[in-house]
Amino acid sequence: MKLKLVFGSLCLLLALVGPTQAQTKVLEFEDALCSYKGYYDSKKYTKKQLLDTYALFSDSHYVPDDGTLAEVRARYTAAIQEIKALQPVPTPYFKELQAATVRYLEETYALKQVEKTARTSPEKLVTAVKPGTKAHMYAVALNKGGDALMTAYETLVKEKMKNNAKPENLWREYQNNIRQANKQDLAFKEVLVYGWWNNANELVHHIDYDGTQFKKFMQLFSKIDSDCDEP
Repeated sequence: MKLKLVFGSLCLLLALVGPTQAQTKVLEFEDALCSYKGYYDSKKYTKKQLLDTYALFSDSHYVPDDGTLAEVRARYTAAIQEIKALQPVPTPYFKELQAATVRYLEETYALKQVEKTARTSPEKLVTAVKPGTKAHMYAVALNKGGDALMTAYETLVKEKMKNNAKPENLWREYQNNIRQANKQDLAFKEVLVYGWWNNANELVHHIDYDGTQFKKFMQLFSKIDSDCDEP
């Protein structure tokens, strides 16, 4: 009777433990220098989850802004939907990374819309950024035009000259532009791109791709085999 009881308990234990044992599978992926074979527990993650996780940080998610507003809208909408559709491994870090990536794209797109319509709706440049920032200062000048714009243009050129290897070339170009009949148009273009946009872009919630994402991803595997080209 005792033998039967022990045997029955052993069978029950195996039945409970067996299905939960690790099932190791291999995922192959690569970056610019190396190809990898990552060994993972398929009881914890699926292949799709791992590939979707890798897709979150292996690309900068840059969206081209050339073309019409409708074309830019279509690109950003597709990019945002693509990130939202990903199913990364369900860890707090990668779920937060997914949310941060969506936020980056949405904030950048919001600014791009304003930039695309700046000529016809310059007032939107003002409301799109925080008061007290350089972006706001340039936005006000762009909206006012006239002397305010030309003053902002001069300020911008002098700022750019501080970090330029040949500042005299920038000043020469500026002096030439302000002598042109279309100086207001030339100033608007320069201040919009290098004044408003560059500073507005700094207010966007950017993601620092400092290697942490890759390190966290590699920790999902029990073993990694790599084959790298010589640098």
